[in-house]
Amino acid sequence: MNFFSYTDMYNHLEKIKTTQQRYLISIIIPVYNEEKTISSILNDLPHKDYIEIIVVDDHSIDNSVKEIEKIQKTHKLKLIKHYKNQGYGKAILTGIEKCEGNIIVTMDSDGQHSPSDIYRLIKPILDGEADYVIGSRYLGTYHYRLPLSTRIGEILVEKMIRIFFGQKVENNQGGFRAIDRKIKKIFNNIQYKNYAFTTELILRAAIYGYKIKETPIKLVDRLHGSSRIILNKLAFNLFSLFFRYLLIKIKFKIIKNYKLEFKKKPIIFREIF
Repeated sequence: MNFFSYTDMYNHLEKIKTTQQRYLISIIIPVYNEEKTISSILNDLPHKDYIEIIVVDDHSIDNSVKEIEKIQKTHKLKLIKHYKNQGYGKAILTGIEKCEGNIIVTMDSDGQHSPSDIYRLIKPILDGEADYVIGSRYLGTYHYRLPLSTRIGEILVEKMIRIFFGQKVENNQGGFRAIDRKIKKIFNNIQYKNYAFTTELILRAAIYGYKIKETPIKLVDRLHGSSRIILNKLAFNLFSLFFRYLLIKIKFKIIKNYKLEFKKKPIIFREIF
């Protein structure tokens, strides 16, 4: 077990805590067949009354649930079970539906993300510098060989996000993120429940005009299992995703040109199709 110092984070949160707020932070962890890593992750998380931990098991077929239930005996956390496998994005959305925190943090369960970086993610939101913070290995560190296909893919996605949506996000497939509850509407009507979900969130936040920021984190190589991302399927979904959201952006640009107050109305992303 690693022992992290959360002193700075606790001090910061204690200053803003009020009696009306039940949770300041919600940490959502999607799990699928991570029996060898989930216990250490849950043990290493910050545990305070004002920090909510939600674990969403996406119908694991190994002993992940048993390991989570062991941790529940010593630590307070919510376990939500899917009774069929629904994908990474759906697991996150299930946690979003149940969370109560002012800031929502999501992190992976494969052991690559370090809980000690949580404060790096939430601090820009606490300080009013960002609405959506993405942990970046490129601004921080990663001590493993990154597949060339992954790097090329992220560069291409970065260029498209920058050119068409005006945002620079290098680590655009990262699952370690923090989101201000005030922008929770970006999770409404999600179209992509697989790993394209990550990029869809960025495009939604960009269309709404929210402040997106990357912050350094450290990533380690996963010691157990392997990535479940199917690259050719992800590439197809990303192409479809960008086409869909470019049409949406054009639609709302037209609305803006007609001087309609569309910012005061919720954006219904499915209306265009």
